[in-house]
Amino acid sequence: MKLSFGTVINDQPNYFIEKIWKGLTNVSVHMEKEYYRYLQRHLEKFGRSWDGDQYTEFLEPKIHTIRKDTEDLWHPGMEIVMVIDKDGAEEFQFAAPLTCQSIQKIRMDQNGRGGIQIRIDDRLLSEPEGHQFAVNDGFQNTEDLYAYFKQDFAGKLIHWTSFRY
Repeated sequence: MKLSFGTVINDQPNYFIEKIWKGLTNVSVHMEKEYYRYLQRHLEKFGRSWDGDQYTEFLEPKIHTIRKDTEDLWHPGMEIVMVIDKDGAEEFQFAAPLTCQSIQKIRMDQNGRGGIQIRIDDRLLSEPEGHQFAVNDGFQNTEDLYAYFKQDFAGKLIHWTSFRY
């Protein structure tokens, strides 16, 4: 199933493609060849490299993603096809198909003191764990993560690596 990613948040590049690839190449050196194959396809289609290709060494890997999934479509074992501009004229698959390794429940709420509480499978993450969670999802910190969703949120955490919380 297609898993769509945006490339911009608040008019700024989010470097999600590059962060996802960093996570994939960290898991397997064999993915590096695939990285260059998909980068070449992007160059041929759009005439340019990915937004942050020159910054990759400074980016933290994105190793999972969050989705609302109100129709309960995502399950372990499903094929993940990562795309940008899903179903649009510029749709582009930017990575080889992957397998959904696992699903975890996620809930994010404000804690009443201006902070954010993140629960994974009903376990409250500590502040340092919450920060690492936000980074692992492609954000700078928990505040940026929460601001992206703009409200309290409940959904699924989709894993394409073996990492769990």
